[in-house]
Amino acid sequence: MTNTARILPNANSAHTSGNHSRQQPSSGVTELVLTSDAPEQLVLLLPMIAFLSNSCSDRWITWVAPHNVDRELLESYGVNTRYIRMIHCTDAQNALWITWEALAAGNSHTVIASPGKLTDKELTQLEIAAAKGNCQGLLLRIR
Repeated sequence: MTNTARILPNANSAHTSGNHSRQQPSSGVTELVLTSDAPEQLVLLLPMIAFLSNSCSDRWITWVAPHNVDRELLESYGVNTRYIRMIHCTDAQNALWITWEALAAGNSHTVIASPGKLTDKELTQLEIAAAKGNCQGLLLRIR
């Protein structure tokens, strides 16, 4: 099985006049579909989180996680834990609300969450929150 990613369209994306080339969005939501909830999936995620944590020092990387992630493990992958804010939430409905709040607040560069399979309406609401907070969302979903 393979992992897939879906980048949702962003209302803030613009086309330049003349050549219709797309500008890089300043906010948006990406959904990463993982094949399992196995610990090996962290090998895929942690290098991305390390890159993000070392790329932006003016806002948080907020991770709404269903379980504890060991600080030493994060640091072993190069994650700058000074810029990581962990929020533990095991309830899916609360995780969705917390994710929306974190995206909209404007104090996170990226919000990472595992809210489960979402409806198009819920995804649109998260996209609007990301635009409001000028934030990227990375949604992790297990297939």
